Amino acid sequence: TLLVLLSGLDPREAAAYISHPDQDHKEAKRRLTQAIQAAGVEPSYHGQTLFHLGGDLYSLSGNHQYGFSPLSAADITQATMQARAEMHRIVDALRASGGVWRNLRLAATADQIGIRDGRRIRGRYTVSRDDLLAGATHADAVARVTVGIDVHTPDPQRNKAYSPENRTHTLPYDIPLRACIARDVEGLLMAGRCVSGDFLAHASYRMTATAAALGQGAG
Repeated sequence: TLLVLLSGLDPREAAAYISHPDQDHKEAKRRLTQAIQAAGVEPSYHGQTLFHLGGDLYSLSGNHQYGFSPLSAADITQATMQARAEMHRIVDALRASGGVWRNLRLAATADQIGIRDGRRIRGRYTVSRDDLLAGATHADAVARVTVGIDVHTPDPQRNKAYSPENRTHTLPYDIPLRACIARDVEGLLMAGRCVSGDFLAHASYRMTATAAALGQGAG
């Protein structure tokens, strides 16, 4: 997903489309997707999230690019270019639809598309789905994770938002330092989404706040 910054919205007029971090924002996401579709664009992602950052600045997470390898510079370049083009189409279409969107402008796009999943190390401990279900604790914990499983579907033919695994009930759990230490390379520590874990656990701990805590722990 490519994050973009928007401006030109009245927060009172656009309130129905704006998500709030401390609230369930499923309805706001649904309305935003419907507004984009009504404006004549079928978006690659059906879970758009619009946040008001303050003043006349908003962030929008509004696309998915499929079938690109995070290990290929050429693929990442193509995905970034396609995402920028799509976000311009979405903003232009919304502005042309008038109403609350009449003054909408695309202020900036991220330097590079955001990648959710790539390589992960094989560590001295592997964080697993079972850890999330049990609320695992560890004496050498360097991060406490309170985010549930967040799997964005890899198959746009099934849906364009989230996979059923997101409905799995999880408990707060620890990530131990051992998950940051490479099992097969002496003296190598990693932090962030590339620590040792399975696919479903990674879909929980890959968030920015957890990555920051893991970086401090590894440091």
